[in-house]
Amino acid sequence: MPPGVGLYIHFPFCFSKCPYCHFASRPAEPGLLDLWRRGLEREAALRAPGVCGVVDTVYLGGGTPSLLPPDDVRRLLERLGDRFALRPKEVTIEANPGSAETSYLSGWREAGVTRLSVGVQGFDDGLLRTLGRSATSAESEAFCRAARQAGFEILALDLMAGVPLQTRDGLRRTLDVVRDIAPDHASLYLLENIEGLPFEAVFDARPVSDDEAADQYELMKAGLEAMGLRRYEISNFARPGRECLHNLKYWRYEPFLGLGPSAASHLGGRRWVNLRELADWVAALERGEAPEEDIVTLSPDRAAREALVAGLRLDRGLSLEDFRERFGVDVRREFRREIETQTAAGNIVLEGDVLRLAEGKALVSNAILSEFV
Repeated sequence: MPPGVGLYIHFPFCFSKCPYCHFASRPAEPGLLDLWRRGLEREAALRAPGVCGVVDTVYLGGGTPSLLPPDDVRRLLERLGDRFALRPKEVTIEANPGSAETSYLSGWREAGVTRLSVGVQGFDDGLLRTLGRSATSAESEAFCRAARQAGFEILALDLMAGVPLQTRDGLRRTLDVVRDIAPDHASLYLLENIEGLPFEAVFDARPVSDDEAADQYELMKAGLEAMGLRRYEISNFARPGRECLHNLKYWRYEPFLGLGPSAASHLGGRRWVNLRELADWVAALERGEAPEEDIVTLSPDRAAREALVAGLRLDRGLSLEDFRERFGVDVRREFRREIETQTAAGNIVLEGDVLRLAEGKALVSNAILSEFV
């Protein structure tokens, strides 16, 4: 049976723009939310004929989709069900503490949301001030506890390391609170210094060395694993059976469709990204055009290479026999030079049928995986 299709919905609005954020989002203004809704209806109608099979995961990300009241989320899921064969095993909404009334939590759950992903970044007020976050540590903690009581099947937290002025004591405080909340899933990201963002000035004033960032990542990794959150992907940890089903589609190279400005898709032998600006995205849809750019038609060789790189992000690695059956590629033969070079360097491990990243290589994985592209 072919894998189900993942459906990502991009909500391009925030209460305010965080200075380190590079995602396509903007403060909401009167009229823009209705413009997004109309565009989403048009794009769903345009894309639905190209989706074969069941949509079994839905992910509402952004931006700050937790600005949407429960009735809006319910109507959105109903309208998607009118267009797609929607049989979701998992429905995720991203939330920022303080972006919604706590009363929204039970409403989202009743609307069909099964997984809540909370962008806390940390439970240390010094860190939150540095990042320009609006919620305090205490407010974030209260939101997470209320979310746990609301009965979501999975509570997930987003955490950060490698932030200027971040301290080991602050990281330990974060781990203490995470341990007490006992989430089902945690994502741990190293903050990127992206040129042109307001936060670049903070990095310039207080650079974070690679060694410092690595030490912070390893401290957090050890703390999360000690709580029973097993790392299953370079940046993601979960209790057994609580992995993010939607995001696993990316790493397993399975089909997904993105709706909304800047949303990415991999479907029908193609990859593309939607136009980033809300107005451009809507204008294309009103002309009856697909609002897409950066289109890649995937040759068998390119698809195999991309699938290999994506799969190596998973801690379990890749079964080479399964890979051969799916793509018709003998990895040992086609990538013999790359495998020999990277195993000799201690970067990857080939154990029987399984190819995976070597332990301790997560933070240099981009350089390693680029050798297979």
